Amino acid sequence: MYRIAVLAEQEAERQRYAEQITRFCESKGLFPQVVQYDDQERFFEAAQKDAPTNAVIALSGVAGLNATEHLRSLCPVCRMIWCSDLDFSLHAFRLRADYFLLKPVSKEAFQLGLYTWLA
Repeated sequence: MYRIAVLAEQEAERQRYAEQITRFCESKGLFPQVVQYDDQERFFEAAQKDAPTNAVIALSGVAGLNATEHLRSLCPVCRMIWCSDLDFSLHAFRLRADYFLLKPVSKEAFQLGLYTWLA
């Protein structure tokens, strides 16, 4: 079973990503467990106990960079989509993020990121 974690500061943003993930996966015949987090501490505690198979990190600024680096160190094989308000595309490449998006993220751009998870 896919366990997909969504870490974002804003509730509306978390909800939007979770809904898009769920609709996308269901259209592909997949029914993942999608868990939303607004707190990095709870997110990383959960990741240490039961690593997610996939994660969306949508934190602003350096907080997103730090979270992505920490998740990669905890879960080396976790598939990641990273959304940021700063251009960390080189860091995303170095950290092996599957897809990097600059905010604001359109529905179409996020969907392209989801397709990378199936590749």
